[in-house]
Amino acid sequence: MRVVVFGGSGLVGSSFIENFKDIFEINAPGAEMVDILDKDLVHKAIEDFNPDSVINFAAYTQVEEAEDQLNDKEGICYKINALGAKNVAEVCKQLDKHLIHISTEYVFDGEKEFVPYNEEDSPNPKNWYGQTKYFGEKFVAESGVNAAVARISMPFSPFFSGKKDVARFFLQQLKDGNKIRTIEDQNISPTIDLDIVKGIKVLIDNKASGIYHISSKDDTTPLDFAKTIAEIFKLDYSLINSVSLEEYNKNKKGKLLKNSSLNPTKFEKEFGDDILHTIDEALLIFKEQIENLKSGLT
Repeated sequence: MRVVVFGGSGLVGSSFIENFKDIFEINAPGAEMVDILDKDLVHKAIEDFNPDSVINFAAYTQVEEAEDQLNDKEGICYKINALGAKNVAEVCKQLDKHLIHISTEYVFDGEKEFVPYNEEDSPNPKNWYGQTKYFGEKFVAESGVNAAVARISMPFSPFFSGKKDVARFFLQQLKDGNKIRTIEDQNISPTIDLDIVKGIKVLIDNKASGIYHISSKDDTTPLDFAKTIAEIFKLDYSLINSVSLEEYNKNKKGKLLKNSSLNPTKFEKEFGDDILHTIDEALLIFKEQIENLKSGLT
């Protein structure tokens, strides 16, 4: 099978390419080659390669900086997350190509009590990043393309050389003996990159359509996530201190959601429960990956 990937330089996009480069024939043009804001270039890239599926990982993900562009449809956040998604979806519709569009938990408002969000919950984004991603979802739906929207949450990986994800940040701080202040009353579902990309492969294999949450099987708090990392890696618990979400958000323009956890039950019912992991299981895989990196096995 042939796959075109947009946004392949990020954590999840690069993980997909690395894990499936021997299974799929992948064309992943960089933004300098194909700007998804240029519909003609998008059309040419897809038409020339003639893929079975297209994946749009491309996104502006700087939640805090996005607030400086609030309601600005000329800003880069709106252009990439909304107009770029629209271009890719419309071209895929024109060329009759299956699309996987990557979205986020930030399409929700975070006010749901106690349990993770499922696909039936109504989006109601609170910040501009979330709003632009929701615009993107709507543009994909309005295009009429055969598409699966995969909402993912807080991906982490030991392999990505770019910006540190939350798991690697906590791990590095603890290894360096630095104190961590992390949130005690926020629900999150951090998800190992391997689970996400395996889930995306399943969506491609099945030419799936509709919205799917691809995330850890359970949820946690940032405080408990940090403590689990300390436990698994045998690091010093006493370095971890708690802070309330209200206090953490006090000086933030792009507020963190009180509940940003996702429920992947729909995905598991349709495609099996042997792909995704619990957070504890994922962190054990994460630890094994790091150990293999050190020993040169990966």
